[in-house]
Amino acid sequence: MPHGCLNRWLWGFLYTYLFYCTFKQNTIMATLLKDLPELVENNVISPQTATDIERYYAARVNPQTNIMLTIFGVLGGILAGLGIILIFAHNWDNFSKTIKTGLAVLPLFIAQALAGYSILKNKSSVWKETAATLLFFAVGASISLVAQIYNISGDFPAFLTTWILLCLPLVYLLNSNAAAILLLVFSTWYSAVAGYSLWERPYWYLLFIAALLPFYIGHLKTGKNSNLAVVLNWLMPLSLLIAFGAFLKGADGFVVVMYMAFLCLMYNVGSLPFFANLKKQTGYLAFGELGIIIVLLMVSAQYMWLEITGNMQYGIYAVQSHFIIIWAVLLLISAILMFRYKSATFSSLKWATFLFPVLYFIAMVNVPLATILTNLVILAFGILTIRNGINKLHFRTLNFGILVLAVLTTIRFFDTNISFAIRGSLFLIVGIGFFAANYIVIKKKKEQPDTHTHEN
Repeated sequence: MPHGCLNRWLWGFLYTYLFYCTFKQNTIMATLLKDLPELVENNVISPQTATDIERYYAARVNPQTNIMLTIFGVLGGILAGLGIILIFAHNWDNFSKTIKTGLAVLPLFIAQALAGYSILKNKSSVWKETAATLLFFAVGASISLVAQIYNISGDFPAFLTTWILLCLPLVYLLNSNAAAILLLVFSTWYSAVAGYSLWERPYWYLLFIAALLPFYIGHLKTGKNSNLAVVLNWLMPLSLLIAFGAFLKGADGFVVVMYMAFLCLMYNVGSLPFFANLKKQTGYLAFGELGIIIVLLMVSAQYMWLEITGNMQYGIYAVQSHFIIIWAVLLLISAILMFRYKSATFSSLKWATFLFPVLYFIAMVNVPLATILTNLVILAFGILTIRNGINKLHFRTLNFGILVLAVLTTIRFFDTNISFAIRGSLFLIVGIGFFAANYIVIKKKKEQPDTHTHEN
């Protein structure tokens, strides 16, 4: 047995043992509480004593313990499963085909039995999370091993598709958070492999996301500030952002325009009152904001506009019609969200929904003019963001605006023919502005010690 396999197996056993010890302690407590009515009925203890015992154990319940118990269970399941698989793999060539097949499906049967037991006995969430994690990896291992034993051909996206489809019910049968996160990650992996490596549109990804949406929305309704909701509010937009490009095969120079429309939509979704009022920022707003600025900085160079518009020979007229329709739909949804829920202000980046298409059409006619306007737009946004940060005493908003101006200055440093004296002066102005703006905010905060601001 290789040393690495032994280490993984031992770590998996350790996590599983810790999970078992903590679970056993909770089980003893649950059994005692269950027996309290019988003890009262037989006059072993008084009703008041039973009530005091229930209150005592209720006070001892620590949500952090349940979280750690779940983590130990999931990690134990993953590491123990990987250790067993690696041990089998080390001796794989010495087994017959029948034994190989039995070993390939054995983890699957064990994990299914554990999952069935958790469902039938209505066990705790720790049991269900552990069972879902084990079963998820057991399905993937069994599929790959059986395919290898019997030389079943197939590409990697097809393997991921089968794996995900078989495991999707785990999210709802076991109400598993771990399964939902794993499926979202693997669905994104599938879209990236199919879209970026094989240049195939990953249509199955749409089905996977549609299947996970009820679970996601349900958690947003019942626990919008829970740890799972926070994780999903970052993973979901990241997954959508990665997968979106996989559907843009054939869009060519229009890819940037499509991505800008999608980023604007994501930003507007993150600006909705439901997400804006959460305790923690979501990936919709963060990725949308950062993405919009990155795209604008990219097209602040003239050669980028030339490439996007097809060197002014083709432009939008060469784009396939379905991309135009999707682009229009994205813009329409963004507009509805903007005017339905909140007015647009320049410093909020909502304006990019309509301003970028205007810049694009100007670039089709006059690229230098579009380049100048793009730089002016970024400059104005940076200045207004700095002013907004100073007025609201938000260091993050303030420094984001300064960072935008600094990046814009750096880009122009390399693609313009202005003298080094002017370039140096620009950097000096940005540096002085950085210290001056932060000093102003610090001074204002000291003058208003009772004012508590929430930095979004």
